[in-house]
Amino acid sequence: MKFLVNNCLLTNARTALSQRHNLYWLLGGAGAGKTTVCHLLAEQTGLPIYDMDAHIYGSYHDRFTANHPVNGAWTAAPNGLAWLLQMSWETFNQFNQAALPEYLDLLVADLEGPEYARGVLIDGGICNPALLAQVIPPTQLACLAAPEQSSAQVWEAGGERGEMKLFIDQLPHPEELWRKFLEFDMRITETLWQESRACGIPVCIRSREDSTKAFAYCVGQTLGIM
Repeated sequence: MKFLVNNCLLTNARTALSQRHNLYWLLGGAGAGKTTVCHLLAEQTGLPIYDMDAHIYGSYHDRFTANHPVNGAWTAAPNGLAWLLQMSWETFNQFNQAALPEYLDLLVADLEGPEYARGVLIDGGICNPALLAQVIPPTQLACLAAPEQSSAQVWEAGGERGEMKLFIDQLPHPEELWRKFLEFDMRITETLWQESRACGIPVCIRSREDSTKAFAYCVGQTLGIM
């Protein structure tokens, strides 16, 4: 199984998004605080939030066409989660890279809406900042990091994220798949940090001593919106 990046979609997205100087994108692994910081920044700036994860796992599914074969294969699988977890890390990372231009294609269409005319805060949704930095200036991106917490701590803390364990428990060999899921999550976080640093995307590191508001202010200053 091999997934290829559609460079034509990437170029189209660059043409549409590179001139949107009021677009700000918060990246980071699970539990890094992206959603909380987005909401705090939205309160301070009045900018609307575009939740990429909500669209990727929700409204985008009905909009994938022949122009989006990578995500089409994912959504056509009998169980999308099991389909992803049967991959090696290398294949899974290829999937994430190839899926990104397809997401950007749908994002471009959505941002034409009048509610985003003043600007937008985009919440997460991507695993490969190196590709995103080819489309959007790195100064409009920020990678949030909480290195003091592990993937297991994030996903086994209960709450909404606890549902992922319940989904995996329904699959064959759940203990093996859960270990693989946590490994993938750890590698995604590492990839986000490494690629962000390599591309000049600021990495905002939160320690346990930082209050949520103080961290959000730091992120806002990094993006130049506070």
